[in-house]
Amino acid sequence: MVGAGRIVEDITVRLLATAEWLTRRAGAFSAPLGLAIMLAFTATVAVVAWVFPVHNWDMLAYLAAAHEAPGVSVEALHAHAYDTVRQNVPAGDFLVLTQDRDYRIAQQADPAAFHSMLGFYRVKVLYVEATRWLSGLVDPYTALRLLAVVPAFAIGIAMTLWLARERALHLAPLALALAMAAQFGEVARQTTPDALSAMFLIGGMLAFLARREALTAGLLLLAFLARPDHLAYLGVLMVVALFARSFSWGVTAAFLAGLIAYGPMTMGADHPGWWVHYWFTNVEYVPTLVGFDPEFSIAVYLDAQVRVLVRSLVEQSWLAVLIVGGFAWWQMALRGIAFSRRQTAVLATTMLAIGAKTVVFPLYDTRFHFAYLVVFGLVLIGALRDLRFVPAAIAR
Repeated sequence: MVGAGRIVEDITVRLLATAEWLTRRAGAFSAPLGLAIMLAFTATVAVVAWVFPVHNWDMLAYLAAAHEAPGVSVEALHAHAYDTVRQNVPAGDFLVLTQDRDYRIAQQADPAAFHSMLGFYRVKVLYVEATRWLSGLVDPYTALRLLAVVPAFAIGIAMTLWLARERALHLAPLALALAMAAQFGEVARQTTPDALSAMFLIGGMLAFLARREALTAGLLLLAFLARPDHLAYLGVLMVVALFARSFSWGVTAAFLAGLIAYGPMTMGADHPGWWVHYWFTNVEYVPTLVGFDPEFSIAVYLDAQVRVLVRSLVEQSWLAVLIVGGFAWWQMALRGIAFSRRQTAVLATTMLAIGAKTVVFPLYDTRFHFAYLVVFGLVLIGALRDLRFVPAAIAR
């Protein structure tokens, strides 16, 4: 048994040494190869997202919100949204969007009920206004598609630039695995603000690490305007960076600007409020928000928390990415792999912000956490750039 164990050990060492030797010989080509891999993957995701989109019900609400104007009736908004989708999506998809459940049947049948939902969507000001502006250049359906595919391509480029800055392009396969685990392809195919907001947040965090404060402030503020729930991440990042003794006026400016704008944005959008939104998202899709004002219940709140956790564990991948990433961070720290203060701030912020957001408003779908997971993973991957898989003594 001892002899067999030694044989297995010898074979393993020789295989690792061979891999190390090949890696060294291919070293001159590893960065260009990594660049080619990242660009090919980015192009693939963008093409697939354009050819095979996912038709989310939310696109109906965003089309209506972007079409709002003085003098446009509720009935006209309803007709515009449903006619646009009917003319552009396959008949089977349209049937699912309109007849799949009681809520969707009610929204198609009742323009007033449909209009009562728009407060959830108007609050994504940048996405709605970008859709409105693009709809003047192309048809509204194409505008929504462009606001997913173009940002998705930009996200791939931002990830590539991140690896290049960290001199980690040879680790492109790890970045691909991260993107796939974080459901990059699904985010790119959705007609929702997720890709647009992720583009700005990932770009803003790259600027944060590079200490480009003005660019950090601008990009992170745009991320907030596309998805106001990013405000929690910005607030946590501001505090963590301060405790890490790496104060960022760019992050602080973006957070304060978002905090000041949050009230007017939600009131201007006629957002129904936190508890109504919490109930609607996690408890019941009520057919209309007119007169809907449920009393706060700690039992309902906790029940929703449990159900979201279970769905995240069973159906989604964001918790897995976070657990594996957290374990990797711990092991890297034990082995003396160094992180800068700002990199440490990003890692800690991701953990704390996702936890805080879940307590306030739990969301089980991975796409809501996509940008945070990508930033978290890229910081870890960048720190591995000089990792040697085989000790020098063994490789010789």
